Amino acid sequence: MGPGRFLLAFPASCAGRNIRRDGAAAHRPEEPARLAATGQHSPLWEEKSSIGRLMGRRPLGCIACAGANLGPMPPPLGAVEMLALHRVRPIVPCDFKAPMIFSPTKIQPPRYRVGLIERSELERQFAAALLDHRLVLLVAPAGYGKTAALSRQLALLPADCATAWVKADAEDDLERLLSHLIEALEPCDPPWRVAPEALVRLVATGHGLREAAVVMVNTLAATELKRGVIALDDLHSVADTRVCDFLSLLLDSLPENWTMAIATRVDPRLPLARLRARRELAEFRQAELSFSMPEVQRLWLVAGGGDEPELARRLYERTQGWAAGLSLSLDAMKGQPSTAPAAGKRSQRHLFDYLASEVLAQMPEELHDFLLRCAVLPELTVERCAAVSGSPRTAELLEEIERRGLFVSALEGDQFTLRLHDLFRDFLDERLRREYPDEVPSLLKRAAEGEGDPVRRVNLLLRAGAWDEAEQVFIDAASPMLASGDSAQVVRLIEQFPPLLRARSPQLTYATGLCELQNLEFAKMQIAMNRAAAGFESMQQDREAQHARAFETLALFFAGRTEEMHRLSKAIRARPLDETSAAVTELVRIWESCVDGPPEGPAEHLDRLIDILSKAATPDLWYCCAPNLYVFVGRTDFRASLQRFVRGALAVAGDTNAALQAAAHTLEAWLEMGQGRLAQADAKIRQLREDNQWLGQPRSLRVPLLRLETIYQALQGDTAALGPSCNALLEDGQERTRGLNWGLMQISLAGRAAAAVGDWDGVREAERAFARMPKTFRWPLHMPIIRSFEGLLALRDQRDEEALKLLREAAAISADVDRIGIDAFCRIHLARAELRCGSPADAWQAVAPLLEHERRTGELIGVLLTGVSALTELANAAWGTEVPVHGVAAVRRWADTARQLRRVEVVAPARETSEASALLSERELEVLARVAVGESNKLIARALSLSPHTVKRHLARILERLGMSSRGEAADWYRTHMGPLRDRH
Repeated sequence: MGPGRFLLAFPASCAGRNIRRDGAAAHRPEEPARLAATGQHSPLWEEKSSIGRLMGRRPLGCIACAGANLGPMPPPLGAVEMLALHRVRPIVPCDFKAPMIFSPTKIQPPRYRVGLIERSELERQFAAALLDHRLVLLVAPAGYGKTAALSRQLALLPADCATAWVKADAEDDLERLLSHLIEALEPCDPPWRVAPEALVRLVATGHGLREAAVVMVNTLAATELKRGVIALDDLHSVADTRVCDFLSLLLDSLPENWTMAIATRVDPRLPLARLRARRELAEFRQAELSFSMPEVQRLWLVAGGGDEPELARRLYERTQGWAAGLSLSLDAMKGQPSTAPAAGKRSQRHLFDYLASEVLAQMPEELHDFLLRCAVLPELTVERCAAVSGSPRTAELLEEIERRGLFVSALEGDQFTLRLHDLFRDFLDERLRREYPDEVPSLLKRAAEGEGDPVRRVNLLLRAGAWDEAEQVFIDAASPMLASGDSAQVVRLIEQFPPLLRARSPQLTYATGLCELQNLEFAKMQIAMNRAAAGFESMQQDREAQHARAFETLALFFAGRTEEMHRLSKAIRARPLDETSAAVTELVRIWESCVDGPPEGPAEHLDRLIDILSKAATPDLWYCCAPNLYVFVGRTDFRASLQRFVRGALAVAGDTNAALQAAAHTLEAWLEMGQGRLAQADAKIRQLREDNQWLGQPRSLRVPLLRLETIYQALQGDTAALGPSCNALLEDGQERTRGLNWGLMQISLAGRAAAAVGDWDGVREAERAFARMPKTFRWPLHMPIIRSFEGLLALRDQRDEEALKLLREAAAISADVDRIGIDAFCRIHLARAELRCGSPADAWQAVAPLLEHERRTGELIGVLLTGVSALTELANAAWGTEVPVHGVAAVRRWADTARQLRRVEVVAPARETSEASALLSERELEVLARVAVGESNKLIARALSLSPHTVKRHLARILERLGMSSRGEAADWYRTHMGPLRDRH
């Protein structure tokens, strides 16, 4: 891959294949398009509802595509199964922010229509319900005017009542619906304490629903509004059951000044009985939404039917007040209501189709064709309808459609936009396929060209049978998402593709592997990358196969399959490498040198990696390489290299890539910890906790933070906090999907931390966890830690000779495989054993290299992590005359330092005026000054040349550091205490 391109660069598409069950030659690229147009399914596509589901109008459902669930890799495509494979356009650099993942029309309510007949009793009850109830539910079949009633009532609410409108579609899952809701709330400037996009990632983890609901409730409560209404339209369209789970949690604690209003065709899976019992639910069903006889009479009169009550009565009797039937009947019957079919003789769906056919037949041909062709669009705008239909009179035709009231809603907003009712869209879609089947694929492709929502765009292209174009849309959308650490959105995009296509696509499988890397799921990552490489190789895409193999090598390392890793790594390095493969390969060599030595190997390879990254200067490569580098803190010459990496990563991250910023801040905290500077490390850890909360606690940040806190607690002797931390490490380490040797890393750190505070039960639990791990998969670097644990427990039980043998074995290779002070851990305890066995000279030989290491690097983390008790034992030992005086003095200094660390007091965030203002940066004070004068996030962003996302992050930090919950509280604090600075902006 050339400089400036992203990791996710797949040049060949597997899309467009036509697979036949009988094995006959299938060189008919027009077949998918023909089936898309007619709705027909081939037998193979029908089987298991895979690709056949593409041909219906409804989008694909979500089917998991995690690496471990991919199933057996299909065999490479043969000539019979392959059509021409088209090369996709190159990936170009983009900024760090992921693109908007949905159309803004999703959060635009229908515009209030003047001239509608008044339904005073319904509107009175509805208005009272929105102001007095926790949940307002509109439930009725299609065509009963739920959307119109809800949008009209929202428009009639008092001016001090805020509304957030979300239109649900079949493409939506919980993540998308939550994204829509967050965007709909944006005009209220909610004081988010978690990044909104991270909140979406949180629910994607599978265990974050309750936590996400708590964040949403707290944010709504802190948003300073007299009244707020969340309106969810067409909730029945969403198949994801988690949506109702989340809404139930939200309703349980919804602030008193907020109401949720839901329009749906069926009862949602919410705690309706409980809400009814509490009188917190207002329901408007078919009976309430149907037009009454007097209302039909007024409607008939307004529609120009004249004062003919008998005709109006007959119209009411035949439609039973059904809004859709009334609307179409008024157009179709032209004063002859007796010609309409009775509602009781047909289903409402058949009645609608009958009446719509009558209306369509009476249209001018130009309007008829325009409406059919534009029905492939989710919303109708002048620009998009012109692109799809090719009509030069698009604007006039759209105005005619609105004038006729043809089951469309005009949306609020600057751009004239119409949305078709689902009933009418389904009807038009069926007629389009019947009258113009050959045009359907090209119409869908044209609709996709102007679609900004990648999920909708992928679905449009899949319905058109345009597999390769759909993959390219995925690649374009996925690259910035991965660069910003948002693997959850990438997975959701992958899930839009049918299972058969996913299984055959190396591009989609490769992206799955990158998502598993971000989640630190190395076993799943190895499976995905292996399959992606095999797919690329079958397509003779050598460069992309090399990328996948390079990442597979990294996964093999953490999975503990070191022999396979060595073989594959050697094979990759034997061929020319581009920037991506070179960077990943150099990252692997850092870890290889950890196993094979020499001690300075990791620093040498990190410097080479930084040289490669500095040339590419793209955030995705930096972000992929950042995790876990901190484990080499304390290695020879590694500190300077790691500082260089931090500077480079922060420069690339700038002010917008929060994930890469957090990764760099993690390394900074480890550098402080490495030299025993706990006060400075504590400040960094507090910043990381803020970052972790803001980013939604992604595993890529949560695990390094847990390790940091574990070491910090061990150095401070905080046994109460350390116990849960060690247990969390042990639990994570025994999860096999992470990779066996990843687990050994977690277990070893938990055991060493427990030993530092004398928690022998914790040490024994770590030893038992080691024993449960398959021995065949252990790295050589884990032998020293396993032997040292065994030796340490032998010392504890006063089996000194046995301990000496075990610890000598451990110390023999610990320097070559040193990570986070393993070498110091082995040597300090070996020195204890030597002294107990009467060999002070040998004890000094064990300790002396640690003095030299401290002199060269300034690193003390390994020595200090052995704990006060062990160091005090060495300091008080009878060393004799064979040991240099300066050596004994150094050991005593270590013991004193360890004791002092246990007395370090962590300063809590200040709340007094001078101290609190000192906690805020100059930029945060500038933001707060503008909040205090009432500016919105968008205005602040424009004035300070920041992104709105950065303004939200500053505001979250301000609230956290001042111990406040709302913008108003922070503004009051500023006006009270920082008055002289008020005009600085």
